[in-house]
Formats: sequence, structure tokens, C-alpha cells
Amino acid sequence: MAQPSFTLPASSAGTSDHLERLSAKGWVVIEGFLEPTLTTQLRLEALRLDAWTDAGIGSDGQTNQKVRRDRTVWLDGTSPVQAQYLSRMESIRLQVNQTFFAGLFEYEAHFAHYPVGAFYRKHRDALRGSDARVLTSVCYLNEQWQPSDGGELVIYNDADNAVETQIHPVGGNLVLFWSEDFPHEVLPARRDRFSVSGWFRRNIDAANPL
Repeated sequence: MAQPSFTLPASSAGTSDHLERLSAKGWVVIEGFLEPTLTTQLRLEALRLDAWTDAGIGSDGQTNQKVRRDRTVWLDGTSPVQAQYLSRMESIRLQVNQTFFAGLFEYEAHFAHYPVGAFYRKHRDALRGSDARVLTSVCYLNEQWQPSDGGELVIYNDADNAVETQIHPVGGNLVLFWSEDFPHEVLPARRDRFSVSGWFRRNIDAANPL
């Protein structure tokens, strides 16, 4: 069955469109991006997978337990639920390109699991020496997450290093922010925390230009 086209919804405050908020602030939280059924299906999909590995850092992917302690497994789009999620992100890619002329060429994503006590110290998603990653997405898959459960995403203002916002990983919510502009970290989780983290990328392959 064909998936419905996705349109970024109006903000919950009713004051601006989410793309306008992304333009003005550089980041946006889209509450209820995923309906509860799809959120649950993605979480169960993650739990069924057996290819989890300790997450690495930098372009060489070396692990460093002092920097991050989450585990990841990449989406390949082969299951119906993964394909449904990737279809929605493709709709976002097209809308962002139309609005910002961003030149987003592709999307990559992995499931992320933060066991109890896991964290990710402050970092940028744009890899050193590469501007391929342009727009970061984080979609949460957690059920009935409470503030006491920790695991918040903290986004910093690059100009003065002040906290820009602190986001609870509530299931079904999607966060978007420009990858190069915002250092961020994940605070220690006090229960298992699941998400899909992804990046909309430019094509920087000189042999295959846009």
C-alpha cells in the first residue's frame, strides 16, 4: 500500500511552521512525528536485530568509552517498517531542499541504543575534514519516557557555548538541526533509550557530482 506523503506539521504552539522554526533557530522539535504504532514497530524492529556494535567516533570509527557508550546498527531499508520510516525522511529531504536549496543528496541512519548509564559527550556531527553531513535527525522510540529517566539531548549555542535547549527523548518526537552549527551531547540514561539517528548528506564524490 502506498505511503501517504508527509508534510511537516505546524508547531504545537501555533506560532510558526516547523520549517520556519528550523530557519530561524537552526533546530526544531516535531512532536508526534511518528504515531504510536509506528514508534512501537520501530522499537521492536531494533530489539530483534543482532548486528549491534559499540559506536565509534570520528571518520575512522574508533571506540572510546570515555566519549560515548551507545550501541548502533545501521538501517538498510529491507524491512517494511524501515522502508516506511525512510520514506518519510525522503519526504523531509525533498521539502528541505525545496525550502533551503540545501542540496541534500541522500540520507543515512542507524538505530541507537543507550543502555543504563550510557552517554555521548559533547561533539559535532559534521566529521572533521568533511561537510557531507548537513542536517541531523533524531527520532525517539521510547515508551512513556519520564524526566527522571535522563538521557536528554543537550544542544549548545556555538557562539557562546550556552545551552540552547535540552530535549527529553519522548517516543515519536523528531529533532532536526544543522549538523555543523550545533555542538550537542546525550546525558546518561537511567533506563534503556532507543532512537533512530540520521544525517541528510550532500554528495561530495567528485567522480559523481550533482
